[in-house]
Amino acid sequence: MALQDYKDIIATVATIVTIIQFLSGIDICRKIIKQGSTGDISGFPFVGGVFSTSTWLTYSLLLWDASMSITNAVGLTLQVIYLCTYVRYCIASGPWRTVRRQMLVTTLVVAAIQYYVFLSDDENETIKTRIGLMCCLGSIIFCASPLVSLAEVFRTRSTDMLPFPLIFATFLVSGLWWLYGIIIQNSFVKYPNLIGFGLSGFQLFLFIVYPNKRKVSGVTGHPEIR
Repeated sequence: MALQDYKDIIATVATIVTIIQFLSGIDICRKIIKQGSTGDISGFPFVGGVFSTSTWLTYSLLLWDASMSITNAVGLTLQVIYLCTYVRYCIASGPWRTVRRQMLVTTLVVAAIQYYVFLSDDENETIKTRIGLMCCLGSIIFCASPLVSLAEVFRTRSTDMLPFPLIFATFLVSGLWWLYGIIIQNSFVKYPNLIGFGLSGFQLFLFIVYPNKRKVSGVTGHPEIR
C-alpha cells in the first residue's frame, strides 16, 4: 500500500506522540520545583517551544489542517505553563536576564508574525510560504535547543544536564511528522522535521558515548540525587 493510505493513522499517532512529548516538560519543571530554583537548567527550550508552537499553530490554521492545529494549540498552552514555571523559580540574576531577553525577542517576533498574517495585503499563498519558512526556523530552534549544553557535555563527559525524555520524544515526533510531510507533500513540514530527526538522533547518541554520572556517597554507597 502507498504511504498515502496511512495518512490518517500517521496523523493520529503523530498528534498523540507529540502531545506526550510536550508533557515531558513536566519532568523538567518537577525537577525545578523540587530543587527550588532553575539551577543550571536553561530556559531556552521553553522559549523556543513557545515560538515554535505559536508559529506552527498559525501556519496550520492557514492550511486548515486539523491535526496540526490541535497538536500545536495544546503544545502552545503547555509551553507557556512551563515557561511561567521556569520564570517563577529563576532566582539567579544571570539566567533571569538571559531568559528575559529571550522572551522579549520571542514576543516581538511572534507579534510581528501575527500582524503580518492578519493585517498584510499579501496574497494568501505568499503568506503561507513566508510563515512556513518561519516554522522551519522555529522547529530547528526547538529541536536544537538542548545543544546549548553540548560544551558542558563534552567538558564533563556526562549527559546529566541533557533532558533525555524531551530529546527522545523529539526523535519520535520528528520522524512521524517527517512522514506526514511526505504524505501531504509539504516541504515546510517535511524538511525541518527531517533535520530535527537527525539532530535529536545525534543527541541520543551522546547518551551512549557519555552516560549520566551521579556522585556516589562513600558512607551508604547509594547515589546522591542532585
